[in-house]
Amino acid sequence: MKADISSTQPLDVTASVHPDSYKNITVHLDGSPQDEARISHGEMLAASFGSHLTGLFTCLLPDISIYTGDMGTAASMDMVDQIQQRATAAIEQLQLRFQRLSITNEIRRIEDAAGWLSSLVATQVRTSDLFIGSCPRKDEAGTDWRRMIEATLLESGRSVYLVPPEQQPRQPIQTVLIGWTDTKEAGRAVAEALPLLKLATLAKVVTVKEDEQAENLNEDVDLADIATYLARHGVETVVEALPLTQDVTTTLLQEAHRISADLIVAGAYGHSRVREWIMGGTTVELIEKTDVPLLMAH
Repeated sequence: MKADISSTQPLDVTASVHPDSYKNITVHLDGSPQDEARISHGEMLAASFGSHLTGLFTCLLPDISIYTGDMGTAASMDMVDQIQQRATAAIEQLQLRFQRLSITNEIRRIEDAAGWLSSLVATQVRTSDLFIGSCPRKDEAGTDWRRMIEATLLESGRSVYLVPPEQQPRQPIQTVLIGWTDTKEAGRAVAEALPLLKLATLAKVVTVKEDEQAENLNEDVDLADIATYLARHGVETVVEALPLTQDVTTTLLQEAHRISADLIVAGAYGHSRVREWIMGGTTVELIEKTDVPLLMAH
């Protein structure tokens, strides 16, 4: 593993589980066309909170342990050298972009094989208040970063702000939809989103009735409690229990479109990660289908 740091300001490692503001924001970079959308969201958020922005460039290397013999080792080392050269060239271009940012910033580079790179990203993000990545798509070309997004959600202890492909940010974020369930993951996501919720002009909390025949006696209490919690933090909300349409993801996205939401806040991985990725689940479906930025936490 190799880490390079190019900094314009020293890194502030102070971070809170319940941040009053985001002072350190990390944005994923990989030299792909998606960098610009992620940087734009990072710049918008950092400017809103006076944050320091760290660009974390991930250089994915081949696992040289799978190559055997002298010729195989030599070929793998040549491949590594080419990948590293491309990464260096990409970072040079990104540094020019970062020099135009209005907030303090730096670019960090980490590189390793797939088995280790995701954990390295999670380690870096622990000293951040927010991580910005892209919503991975099954049919996308280029590197599949789903493993990295999953590791960051589950291992970093920080929230993740996911940008739909090529989507530029709306400035400022005014309307936020909160997908509420009575889980620790949803509670964590709301707490992590508080800085953005305090800036919004409308925060709507919704829960989806998955079984129209069953009466949830705690439903009204749950919605009243989260509304009271947010009100005590200075966030005025409206609440609603939504009837299920096709599925939970479709119901949430339809409501997000109806109110022109700039952001969806939701908990991630309420079930085990194995069940989510093998059988599917709301977390995976929402990440793969959304056309609205997501803020998720575990």
